[in-house]
Amino acid sequence: MVLDAISLSEETFIAIFGHLTNPQLSVASTVCKTWSKYALALLYRRISINTSPIWSHFLKYNLFQKHSSNCKELILFSIIISSYDKLVLLQHTNDLNHIALLKCHNLDEDFLSELTRKHSKTLEKFTLWGPRTFESGPTPLNDKLLNPCLSNLLNVKQLSICAANISDQFLLLIVSTLSNSSNNNFLSSLIELDLTECWKISAFGVAELFSPNHLSSLRKLKLQYHEENNIDVEFFELLGNSFPNQNYDFLVTKNYLKNKVLTKFDKICSDLDTLTNKYSNVLVEKRDNVWMDHELLERFF
Repeated sequence: MVLDAISLSEETFIAIFGHLTNPQLSVASTVCKTWSKYALALLYRRISINTSPIWSHFLKYNLFQKHSSNCKELILFSIIISSYDKLVLLQHTNDLNHIALLKCHNLDEDFLSELTRKHSKTLEKFTLWGPRTFESGPTPLNDKLLNPCLSNLLNVKQLSICAANISDQFLLLIVSTLSNSSNNNFLSSLIELDLTECWKISAFGVAELFSPNHLSSLRKLKLQYHEENNIDVEFFELLGNSFPNQNYDFLVTKNYLKNKVLTKFDKICSDLDTLTNKYSNVLVEKRDNVWMDHELLERFF
């Protein structure tokens, strides 16, 4: 028996349909106009696509264009983004809460700047993941590409810039742009910052995040162990001890650059375990290798 659409509120429909899987939502969307409205709203609320053929299918049959008004989370993995694709994304997305571009191809400054500007009022989570050091194809993430985006991220609470060739200067710009020092009427929104696999930043640049003009709202920072840049056990302990109001996720990988093995890995892990026991705001993740594609898919899809 079909539920009486008149007797149920929008909140009730959403609560009920929220328990359905995507295949079940697809079936529910064929029952009647009312069911279709709420089922499709939930089905397309999170659009996540992990291959270019699927993305092309979405565009060819106007699925994305038709249902993008329901989309609040857009996650693209390893997609070759053409000029036409960029126009579609800019024209047919509205009020996105989360944008994740993972190992995508053909990203450029103007597109990223326009995309983040369009969603600047609603965007709360922004994730970019670049190629590994030995990969070709995906667009490398660097200061020049990302700098124009920062002024559009004033409402972002979770910012992840991973596997990126960003420098200390980029971290300085994050502080000057997203802190409340440049605008007395603006309160910083950034709560979490993930800098996994950012091999060019140093302890000096990271320390700027906690300078006098720091990000007062920042409560969680994720860093990759990098001994040559002084992002090491000693620096981790300094952060954990000096800034107890923040939480830290410290990631150490045994093979952390191409053809390079972290020496004394077991000793470093032991020292990091000591930090975890000593400071309640420190969490350590130990891995043999950097993040693989299948792990990213499991994490985001």
